Amino acid sequence: MKLVANRINGIHLREMLPALTEEVQVDAVLAAVAYGSSASDITQDLVGHCVANKLRLDLWMRYDHTVPVSVELLRRLLKHQKDNVFTQFVPDRFHPKVIWWKGYGAYIGSANHTDNGWLTNIEAGVFLTDDELVVNGMDEQLDRFFDYLRELDVSIPLSADYVAEMERLGTLNKGVYAEAIKYRKHAEWQGPSFRQARTAFDRRKASFKAEWLSTLGHLQSIQRQLADYRPSWVDADVPAAWQVDQFLHAYYYNHVGEGLQKPYEEYHQRHQADPQAALEVELKWWKSCAQAPSKEDYALYVSAPAVRALLAKEKVLDLDEHEFATLCRHTHATMDHIIKVPAAVLGHPELKTIDRESRVKPFAELVLRQRNRKGWDVRQLLHYVLYGGSNEELWERLYHAGCDSEFSIARYGLNSLAEVVGWARPEVVPPRNGRTSKALRALGFSVKIY
Repeated sequence: MKLVANRINGIHLREMLPALTEEVQVDAVLAAVAYGSSASDITQDLVGHCVANKLRLDLWMRYDHTVPVSVELLRRLLKHQKDNVFTQFVPDRFHPKVIWWKGYGAYIGSANHTDNGWLTNIEAGVFLTDDELVVNGMDEQLDRFFDYLRELDVSIPLSADYVAEMERLGTLNKGVYAEAIKYRKHAEWQGPSFRQARTAFDRRKASFKAEWLSTLGHLQSIQRQLADYRPSWVDADVPAAWQVDQFLHAYYYNHVGEGLQKPYEEYHQRHQADPQAALEVELKWWKSCAQAPSKEDYALYVSAPAVRALLAKEKVLDLDEHEFATLCRHTHATMDHIIKVPAAVLGHPELKTIDRESRVKPFAELVLRQRNRKGWDVRQLLHYVLYGGSNEELWERLYHAGCDSEFSIARYGLNSLAEVVGWARPEVVPPRNGRTSKALRALGFSVKIY
């Protein structure tokens, strides 16, 4: 955690912009910043950084008659819609300053999107790493915050008409606000209504169910089609659900962008009008592969069978530290998360970096020591998800285990759980993790990335 106070302590918000590497990856950027203008160096503000690094940016800003966002920045935002920069405006009762680089960390503080806010003002905010967000449950709270913004029916989308309105209001504001307010096109909003916490929880749960079952439908459709596109190196007795996951793995790592750049939102825009056409192209490529393009054979013949054996109903509650470490090693989502856990948390404060494999054992020991509010360890949580009810209610158990603070265990989140469920019980569901969702989005399917 860092205090971002600009010149007071020499830590500026601009310095929090992530430098993307193999170890530092950002899935997408969500930001709620009330006021804004472009930086003097537009490559060094949030919009410019997202465009340069091909990161999807969903941005919420303020609407009122005082023109809280400069017309010049509005024009940039409109121009960059083609680069997956999407902006909504919330009327009047909107004053947050939150930037969440998913997979990297989040800033929560007082700075607006301005040179003054990022460099020279006396501001106060905190930057929390991805691991700090996860261990404190802040990632789930931020998800709920941005889900609320997505569902606001008073939000106004950016358009050329919106920019023209702001230009007109800006001209009128050269006089007095009292005159300008008469020309507002949108009524003054009195702010959000108060909600009961349980009602909000139930609403999020219903939203999760709808999205989860919709995405499961996409995966099951691909599973049915894969029967006609099985490559020669995949045996017929390999569970079809596993084949779906590894087909999507191969597509994502071989055909979405180049190297570390994975601009899946650009591919989504390209393919969303006809996902089936994009899918058929990739299925034909998959069938033509004479060998596994990116170690999918290892996943199908080594990792997946190992996970299924470890998570058998009669075995899962008795996993020892070595076995749980093996489970982590064979789980793509868990290994993606492990690299983000600080060395000090893993018991090595003297080291600045640790390679991924050396992290597995201390990470497994750390997770095994933890208990949720019910007093369960991770083995009991896995047993609950896998075998704690009917197959039809699996989505609900996943939701509780990954999103409900009564059930969840820090650093072993929804993506890890949903992936191992598919390896352990492929007759029920295919594996699903963040990469699965990104691959589906790249093909044009409208799915959520958790």
